[in-house]
Amino acid sequence: MNKETGLSGKSLEEWRCEIDQLDNELLRLLNQRARIACELGTVKVASRQPAYDGRRERQVLARVVTQNHGPLGAESVRNIFRRIILETRRIGIQAMREQRQRSSAVNHRGKEHRNGH
Repeated sequence: MNKETGLSGKSLEEWRCEIDQLDNELLRLLNQRARIACELGTVKVASRQPAYDGRRERQVLARVVTQNHGPLGAESVRNIFRRIILETRRIGIQAMREQRQRSSAVNHRGKEHRNGH
């Protein structure tokens, strides 16, 4: 082992490159999750469901903690996923508002048209 490589034989630059690749993959997955949250928002508006479902959030947190095999601890995993859930919920709520506005505008225009105005 020398100063430039660890026990694994990888250099600092190789480790950083690997981290960068993982960060890119995490970003791709987080954006995919956000897109799905927007779709869920549309479904929730159509079925008149609230944006927040505490039971579902508790299920997700329990599942990811159970699936975790470290080295992150349970509390770290909960904190990370709470933040992910919060941000995707924010995006989902925004999508729900936009969907309601679109539905309201369409309904309003339809009523005007039927009334001859």
